[in-house]
Amino acid sequence: MEKTQNIELSRPVRIKDLKKRVTHIDIESSPEELQALAARFGLPGISELRSKVRVERLARDRAVRIEGTISARLSYRSVVSLEPFETVIEDSFSEILSGEAALDTDTEIELTPDDEKMGMIEDGGFDLGEVLSQNLALLLDEHPRKPEEEDAPDGVIWADQDAEEAEQNPFSVLSEMRDRLRNGD
Repeated sequence: MEKTQNIELSRPVRIKDLKKRVTHIDIESSPEELQALAARFGLPGISELRSKVRVERLARDRAVRIEGTISARLSYRSVVSLEPFETVIEDSFSEILSGEAALDTDTEIELTPDDEKMGMIEDGGFDLGEVLSQNLALLLDEHPRKPEEEDAPDGVIWADQDAEEAEQNPFSVLSEMRDRLRNGD
């Protein structure tokens, strides 16, 4: 499996080249890769992206479990002020990749609750950099705001509370009626 041209962060891995059942791999992105990933995700910039990954061969080498941590320092553009700001993302991920042949076998693959995502192994390998990129994309904030920004400059209040929660609870009306009946009102 060769380095893929159109993947911003490419780290091809062939399963047959993994010498041990469990292999540990550290990934650190180059400045060019960071710039390409920032453009892919529509971010002002990514200054650092590192990952420590554990790759475990499963099902007679027809599947792999990838577990790791992501650490990224990146810039967002605030949806309130449109000003850029930096933040740090640190999280873990777990994913299972399998080939089509692994799906048709009697060999069981034990899934943990963290193994929500499944991907495919193609041509006997996978791109670990693309797995990392996709997991980073899942961690990005869709509507980033600076930590001190709660209200927009035009007076619009940004709240995390749903509008439904702000409405009066129908049971509170019954509670008020009960209290009035008890008080003789």
